[in-house]
Order: sequence, then C-alpha cells, then structure tokens
Amino acid sequence: MIRKAELKELDRLEQLWLHAVTHSHPSLPRQFWLQRRGEFRRDCHRSNQCLVFTGRHSAVAEAFITLVDTDKIAHLCVSPLFTGCGIGASLLKAVAVGRKQLQAQVYRENLRTRYFLQKHGFVETRRGYNAEYGQHQILMSCKGTPP
Repeated sequence: MIRKAELKELDRLEQLWLHAVTHSHPSLPRQFWLQRRGEFRRDCHRSNQCLVFTGRHSAVAEAFITLVDTDKIAHLCVSPLFTGCGIGASLLKAVAVGRKQLQAQVYRENLRTRYFLQKHGFVETRRGYNAEYGQHQILMSCKGTPP
C-alpha cells in the first residue's frame, strides 16, 4: 500500500535511507553518511510530498520517496527485501501525477539508481562536480503525468 508518510516514521525512513546510501556509494564511508543524517531529516521535514510503501501484512514502511522544491526527488529508497518488485516504480508513478516534470540528482557511482531512472524515462540534463563528495553529480529529469 502506498500512503503519505507520518512524522512518527522518520526513524524507519532514516534506516532505509542509511542502508541505501551506504550500499549505493561504496567510495564513501558509513561515517560520511552518519554525519549527514541531519540533512536527511531536514529534507523530510521540508518535503512537499513524502510517500511510503508498506507491506500487505504490516504497517512498517519498506520504501519511500520524498520530493522537495515541488519537483525534485530528494530520496527514493527501497528495503532490500522489496528491491526488484516494482515498488520504486510505483512510488515514482505516484509522485509524477499532476507534475510537469520530475528531477533527480544522482552521483556517478550510483549506477543502479541511474539505470532505474533511465528505465523510467529520465534523461541526463547536466553534470557537475561535488568536491565534498568527490564525485560527479548527474542531474536527470523526465516529464510528469497529467492529473
């Protein structure tokens, strides 16, 4: 089931996020991400939409997507137990409804996410270098869907 996230779920969303970023960015140590938990929480608090996926028999969030600044995907994380089941695609479709476009910023080494976004219509629109992360950032975008 896809539904709006609740504030009480923030710890669980942080768990999912931390697992996702540490596995998607092998060049950056876990401590790097632990130091950015505050940024993650700020993104969640300032998001204009945060949706979660819960399993059939549980109310626990197993995946989530967070939008900031109207059309920017700040986070899209899926529990390893549910990876490859179409949940990420369902969350992406749910936030695309009624938007002209969606944007996502991905780091070059995060191949799995880059390919996932390309599979769902995202194209690279710009590249830049982030010295703090020591990586190239790739801005990707796609058209939204009418309401």
